[in-house]
Parts: sequence; C-alpha cells; structure tokens
Amino acid sequence: MSLPEVTGARLLRRTLRLHRPVATAHGPVGDREVLLLGLSDADGNTGWGEAAPLPGFTPETLEEAGEAILAWLDDGDRADPPATPTARAAVDGALLHLAARAAGVPLHRHLNPDSPSSLAVSALVGGDTAEELAVAGRTAVDAGHRAVKAKVGVVDIGTDVARVVALRDAVGDGVAIRLDANGAWSTDEAPGHLERLAPLGVEFVEEPVAGVEALAALRAASPIPVAADESATTPEGFEAVVSAGAADLVVLKPSAVGGIAVAADLAGRARDGGLGVVVTSLLDGAVGISHAAHLASAIGALDPVPGLATGALVATDVAEPPRLAAGRLHLGLGDGLPDG
Repeated sequence: MSLPEVTGARLLRRTLRLHRPVATAHGPVGDREVLLLGLSDADGNTGWGEAAPLPGFTPETLEEAGEAILAWLDDGDRADPPATPTARAAVDGALLHLAARAAGVPLHRHLNPDSPSSLAVSALVGGDTAEELAVAGRTAVDAGHRAVKAKVGVVDIGTDVARVVALRDAVGDGVAIRLDANGAWSTDEAPGHLERLAPLGVEFVEEPVAGVEALAALRAASPIPVAADESATTPEGFEAVVSAGAADLVVLKPSAVGGIAVAADLAGRARDGGLGVVVTSLLDGAVGISHAAHLASAIGALDPVPGLATGALVATDVAEPPRLAAGRLHLGLGDGLPDG
C-alpha cells in the first residue's frame, strides 16, 4: 500500500481528562498528556495520529515519544519508523489516515474495501463495591452492550468474586463478562481464583498472572480462557506468547505495539498460531480509539468483540471519537479529527 507524500506536519500536546480514574493493579489511570501528530499533503488533506504512553504498558515517556516523532520528521527520507512504539503508532496512524483522507474513504475502507462500517464493542465497567459494579453493568447493557469488562486484582479475591457475582446478576446470562487482572495474581493463588470465578460464566481473563511462563502454566489448567495482554505488548513478548501457546487469546492495543500496520501483522501471526485476537484501546484518546476501531473492522477482529467503548470514560477528549450507539461504534470519515 503506497503512502502519501507529506508536505506539512504539526505536533500538538493535549490533555486527556477522564470522568474518574480507572483502577488497575498497576495503579489508577487518570488524566494524562498525549501527543497528536498531524501530517498534511499538497492538496490540503491532513491525517492524524496519537501517541499516548501509559506506564505498565509502554516503555517510553511522553517526552521520549515526542523526541522520536521529531527525529522522524527531521529525517529527510523518513524511511525508518520511530523506534518507540507509541511514537511509531502516531506516525503510522497519521500516514494511513492521510492516505484515507486523500482517497475520500473512511480509514477501514482504505485498509479493506469490504470491511463493515459498524461493530459491536465491549464496555469497561467500574465500581469499587459490588453494588457500584452492578449499576455500571446494568447501565452498559441498557445502552446496548452485549459484553462488559471489569478490572479485578485490585482488592482481595473474596471482594472480587462478590463484585463479579453482582455484575452477573445485573447483566443477565446473555451478556459476556470478561475480566482483567493486569498480572496481579501470583502463580500460586491464580488457579484457585479462577476456579471460584468459573461458575460465573466468564468469557476470558486478561493477564491473570504476569509473564509468559506463568501464563503458559496457568492456561494448561485454567477453567477460564486466558488472554495475554501486558506480556504481549512487545514483538519479543508477543512471539514468546504465541510460540509457547501461553494464552487462548492475545489482546492487541495498536497504540501500545506500534500502530495499525504492526498490529495487523501481529494479529495474523496470532491467528496462524491458533490464538484468538481481541483489539482494545490503551485508554487513549479519540484518535487512538478511532484507529483501533478501523483496524478491528479491516482485519475482521470482531469476535470476541473489541474493547473499544472506552471513549465513554473520557470527560474532555482530544478529537471527535467514532459515534457510539446501541453498543456499536459507527465508523466514518470524520473519526479522529481534532478541532485544531
């Protein structure tokens, strides 16, 4: 796929503000700074990319991502992509978005002309108590979502089980529940935790333990499908997960692994290795979420449904997100366009 000639560039720093911090085993994720990269062609079209480093998922700081983007811009032939993953994601996304804008088609149709223009997405639901999580789950279902994801591992397992019991009661048997422990459980305690959660009909658990070897050992005996997340955010980690059969699925965050092109390649490798693929956001802004949604459509990563309803967590976004209605993201030409 040929890429457009870039005649102009802008690098903007923006603040992404959440309604409330998202509790994870790595600590709460709240407001943070992101970088928006705009690349323009001679006809006045502009494509946008986003760099949104997140501790625990990406290796670089925002400053390092900015330096990598500026170094790429200063390189005369720009043949080599930036070395750091979120910077590479910003450049890759901006180039592909620019090509789609120049062609006058949505990004997913530029990537795959036969891809669907809407897709069901999972909602991330939060709540410290069982009652709070139940209310959040019911709200998501009332909004049309047929899959919800909750964080676990921040509190003790007894509290987590009570929270998931309340969530299941609130959403009913027809809604998929997926959990994310962010590697919080030890190898000794994880099997027992999964046994306690299995009767609740959990679709899969993301990163129940940390590390490829621990995931592989746990997966062999787990009553719930295991998904690799943090363990597969680098090319080396990803290859190790696939080759070891360490998970039933891999979670692909395009913003974390280096962008749309890298994520599409990794998805193909995962499928070749017999693993499922679920595309999710990095709790990034509307540009990153838009690119992840268009990628999921283009590569047919629709089952399990992508975890891309995280725009609802954002109070002040950096651009126009894809339209969310009835539990589906609707993709179009105007996705991921900042105000200026």
